[in-house]
Amino acid sequence: MRVECWSVAAACCLLGAAAEAQGALTLAQKAALFQHDIEQRFMINEGQVACPGGQVACKLKVPTASRDYFIYNNPDNAYMTGMYVGALSMKYAVTKDPADREAARRSLQALHLLSTVSGVPGLLARAAWPADGPAHGDDGRWRASPDGRHVWRGDVSSDQMDGVLFGYALAYDLVADDGDKQAIAGNVGALAGHVLDHGLRIVGADGKPTRWGNYTRQYVQLIEPMNALLLLQLLKVAHHVTDGSRFAEEYRRLALDRGYADIAIRARKSLGAQNHSDDVLLFLGYYPLVLYETDPALRERYLRSVKRSWQGKGRWLGAKAQGNPFYAFVAKALLDDASGVAAGLDTLRWFPLDMKWNRATIAGYEQEFSFRFEPAPQSPVAETGQAVPVDRREKSWSAWVMDPFASAGDRTADSAMEYNGHDYLLAYWLGRYLGLVPADA
Repeated sequence: MRVECWSVAAACCLLGAAAEAQGALTLAQKAALFQHDIEQRFMINEGQVACPGGQVACKLKVPTASRDYFIYNNPDNAYMTGMYVGALSMKYAVTKDPADREAARRSLQALHLLSTVSGVPGLLARAAWPADGPAHGDDGRWRASPDGRHVWRGDVSSDQMDGVLFGYALAYDLVADDGDKQAIAGNVGALAGHVLDHGLRIVGADGKPTRWGNYTRQYVQLIEPMNALLLLQLLKVAHHVTDGSRFAEEYRRLALDRGYADIAIRARKSLGAQNHSDDVLLFLGYYPLVLYETDPALRERYLRSVKRSWQGKGRWLGAKAQGNPFYAFVAKALLDDASGVAAGLDTLRWFPLDMKWNRATIAGYEQEFSFRFEPAPQSPVAETGQAVPVDRREKSWSAWVMDPFASAGDRTADSAMEYNGHDYLLAYWLGRYLGLVPADA
């Protein structure tokens, strides 16, 4: 695969209108800036002279007086890279720009590395790091790859698998060439086969089940119904990209005979405090699962699950109340419910740079690309019981994971950590791909 950087020149071109007016960024310009920042600062370098390797890190610790380099935090690189591949695949479907396709395929190569670096067939790594690279400063358990070129972080979860499957599905459909499709089929088939071969568990290199890699019937029935949905997503995507009869047969057996499709209806828990990171996982899982399902009975169950998660019930608020553009755009695509789109567009407009970056980083980009960021909130103050608008929330690695009802905070103070803008990119490019976000907005 030919490697070609998504260049600073491309970012300058997209940000040119802001340069002329010295004004605020459009939605498209903000997307260009977040992608530029990911490419420049959040990708794990694989020793290439001019380009990073495509694997997206979640967080970085900024340099200090005693340390003039970044330290990366890597617990969620697989999840993060999967979402990034999905976002860029949708971007290419919109722009048809060969540079966008190459950027998506570069990070697709990183998914291939994460799917194979352990040397154990079907055992995904949370992250991989060049063995001869600088110390990564991460607190996870790391092992050497069989070829000695990398170290990799284990204890993979169903969360990581979900993000990776989302990226693989969209890349397969939108950007992959024949060679890419063959690699995707091999990787996804191995991931799904590993889970089936180990009694619906993810088993680590030590031969023990990982803490959060559990899709067993008892677990999904009594503890985590969301994992019923995520197992069906895994098997449905595996069948889609491999056309393997094993995955089709196991999918139907589990969905129908073992009741996983019925359990998936209540994938979003309704009791106690809602885990908002689970909402992201659910909507990542819903999108390919429902798109690929053609059986009317199964599709009806899955749409009931989407509707339940989106609308809520009684005093239990659904995801619609969050004003989240990613969820709103998925709801429009799967339910033909456009009732959340306007609020989602407002969230993209108000999405603040200082939720992710410190003042010096923003100032540097303002000077480089000649725009002006206004840190004061542009949104109206939320009424009691409503979600806090995104520009009135505290700093976060993910605007979609944080609790939108209890996350108001002051962002004027700098932080030891900075974060990437994957959440904005995921929502923005899904909206553009579905025709819900105007190109000139």
